Amino acid sequence: MEGRSVQEAGRNMYKPNKMKRWLGDMTIRNKIIFIYIPLVIVPLLATGLVSNRMYTNNIVQKAEQSISDNSRLIMTEVESVVRNAESCANILTLNLNRVLQEEGEPMNEPDPRYVSLVTNQLSFALLVFPDVDSAAFIDTMGQVYASAPGLESSSEQYFASDIYEQLLHSSGNNVWFPVEKRSYLSRTPEQTVLTLGKKVSDIATGKTLGWLILNIDERRLSRIFPSNGAYRSEMNFLSDGSGKVVSTANHDTLLQPIADERLREWVVESPVDSRASKPYRQEGILAIEHPLTKLGLTLVSVVPLKELTKDTRNITLFVLLLVASCLLLVIASAGLLSKTIATPIVRLTRTMRKVKEESLDSTFDVKGKDEIGLLGDGFNSMIGRIRRLMEEIAWEQKRKREYELALIQAQIKPHFLYNTLDVIYTLSGMGRAGEVQRTTKALADYYRIVLSKGREMITLGEELHNVRDYLAIQTVRYSDVFEYAIEVPSELHATAILKLTLQPLVENAIYHGLKPADRFGKLTITGEKLGDRIRITVKDDGVGIGLDKLEELWNRQANANEASFGLRNVDQRIRLYFGEQYGLKLVSEPGQGTQAIVTLPLEAPLIEEYTQSEENAE
Repeated sequence: MEGRSVQEAGRNMYKPNKMKRWLGDMTIRNKIIFIYIPLVIVPLLATGLVSNRMYTNNIVQKAEQSISDNSRLIMTEVESVVRNAESCANILTLNLNRVLQEEGEPMNEPDPRYVSLVTNQLSFALLVFPDVDSAAFIDTMGQVYASAPGLESSSEQYFASDIYEQLLHSSGNNVWFPVEKRSYLSRTPEQTVLTLGKKVSDIATGKTLGWLILNIDERRLSRIFPSNGAYRSEMNFLSDGSGKVVSTANHDTLLQPIADERLREWVVESPVDSRASKPYRQEGILAIEHPLTKLGLTLVSVVPLKELTKDTRNITLFVLLLVASCLLLVIASAGLLSKTIATPIVRLTRTMRKVKEESLDSTFDVKGKDEIGLLGDGFNSMIGRIRRLMEEIAWEQKRKREYELALIQAQIKPHFLYNTLDVIYTLSGMGRAGEVQRTTKALADYYRIVLSKGREMITLGEELHNVRDYLAIQTVRYSDVFEYAIEVPSELHATAILKLTLQPLVENAIYHGLKPADRFGKLTITGEKLGDRIRITVKDDGVGIGLDKLEELWNRQANANEASFGLRNVDQRIRLYFGEQYGLKLVSEPGQGTQAIVTLPLEAPLIEEYTQSEENAE
């Protein structure tokens, strides 16, 4: 036994010595190959796997944030449509009360004049709120007053419907109904609509006068979804609590359950009142949801994960090819390894140092197709990809700012309309028909320019015409406060300008300069050419503004409850579209009046395109 133990111990001691002898007998070339193969292959594989995993996670996280941001913008627009419909219902309730007070409740056979008054109110409301596709009012005798012919013969079906039952027991609040197709109170049975219902009661007595039905066409909601999102295969849709698709750009799936069963279960099980978006990452897809609590709907945005990670597959393939190339190179040129690799590494290091110092224009001069050449080529590809990603991020940020500014602009439109309609109503009651006509014409011309067929850029002449209409309306209200003059050379009228650039400045001059003064004032708009720029000045001789008040006005943002658009927003829009060298400047002193100076390029891009599109539209 002792002899066997000694023999085994001798064999165990002999194994390390044999390994050392085997390494010692190797040629230098084989030693380099033996040592460098693991030194090259193992780090490359580890780096490739780790960086690939990190890059994949980073890409998916950024995609989640980007999709979530885009979803919030979509939700904002959907909520805007909902708010517009509710505002339309509230205004119609007041207007119908006024018609009934003036004309009295109809008898069993309503006279044509009463029918005309009610339908005119419905049609006018649809003009003011274009998000609403159709409207109908059903009185307690079953008479239907509709904005479209397809809604008029629907009273029997309406009184037998769940819509009537819910509205009958409501307290006059706005009631939203599911998205559906129905054969009554819609243009056609094939039309898919989101419906808002409201009981209309007499404001004085509380007596039920009838029921108001407003329809939003599903296509109005699906148009909000971007056709070309941040990702090519991105899909957005609205789903109800049962997992049914109620609004989508792909109408083949409309009013059908979500095809992916797990995704449908995830949407159904998510709490509707949760405000935070929750990511879903299964079955090869990434999904983000945002609840629309008021409607009981959920906005779902879906992107295939393979689209997000397609670049990582290329990186993985690149790393594998690089490993194979390095292995062949080590085996083939072990003796010349130190000479062939040192100089290229130094050059590559210098280039990387420049990139580290934020010089993304630096590239590695590839002089060969060896491992260093592949590294340099991959490095150049990576730098090019980084530059492209930075450009894409800048483009996305610009789009977001444009959406935000568009939303700010949408908030400023209603208050002026309401005030002007009040003026027209007062003038009409005073029998001043001529002023009613002029004010109504000025209001129509004003909104023709404001809407501008969806254009953001118009000519200076159009903007000045818009300002004249605005001032014509304001001078009716404040005829004893100020007078105005516009002195802009006609050769500048074709210059491009952002819509609603001058009107907020005029509005601020009236409300913060001329109106607070205890004397009759004057507002002057002048324009002049300065080289390749133009300068437009809105000047008033009102009370002037101190530094504190001036800073307050400058920092004020657009608000739906304020008359001011926000001077800072005017400046930001100009800088966003034309460049940082242009914008708005304020000069004011207490008691000396205020000057708002706008600087614009003389020849802005796309003005010919805008002009041609307008002519073609006409």
